[in-house]
Amino acid sequence: MEENRNMDDIEQNFLTQFSSMVTTDKDDLIKQFQSIGENLNYSTATFFLDMSNWNLQAAVGCYFDFMAFSRLPSMKFLNDLTVGKDEKVTPNTPFKQTWLLQNNGDISWPDGTYLKNETEEKKYSMPSLPPNDTTIATIEQLSPELVGPFITRWCLYTSNGTQFGETITSSIDVCQSGTLAITQQMSQLQPMACPDDEILETLSPMHQNPLQGTLEDTDMWG
Repeated sequence: MEENRNMDDIEQNFLTQFSSMVTTDKDDLIKQFQSIGENLNYSTATFFLDMSNWNLQAAVGCYFDFMAFSRLPSMKFLNDLTVGKDEKVTPNTPFKQTWLLQNNGDISWPDGTYLKNETEEKKYSMPSLPPNDTTIATIEQLSPELVGPFITRWCLYTSNGTQFGETITSSIDVCQSGTLAITQQMSQLQPMACPDDEILETLSPMHQNPLQGTLEDTDMWG
């Protein structure tokens, strides 16, 4: 991956630079270590140097290994593509929600990434999404038996259970006159409507309907 190659190049440049430096003064070593990053404080530099027996080259290598391992991916919620969104749902009724998500970070989502409700164990597998790409996630829910607001929160997790990205908060009203489930059932009886137009509207605010501006018959013939 491109970002990994860039990180390796940066690390190699620093290791080559520091391999030619010979000093045993700890303050000098700390200053040299801090020069590899703007946000490196005294305590962090001291920690990695002390852990590496004050070997500057080894400390820099350990630091980059740690940073590469600890970097988390990112996720941004772009749009709710749910069929019948904003409608209410009847109690104890299954329904689906569909969301457009984007990797707005600079590293790909790792293999094994999944989407999960914070109060349930069911997991929805997600792709290893490259930076700036988008994906559609569809989840299944069951409304509660009691009427009122039904609020759930969803997050992405790495395979080891580390949460990352924005939290998706879903809020749907549950009432006896809800129509969401009926709307979704009816949509399955009709030709599947592709959500591409809505996705394009989300990704490009300047996107216009390609049919907009075509001439009607009355315009053509007066």
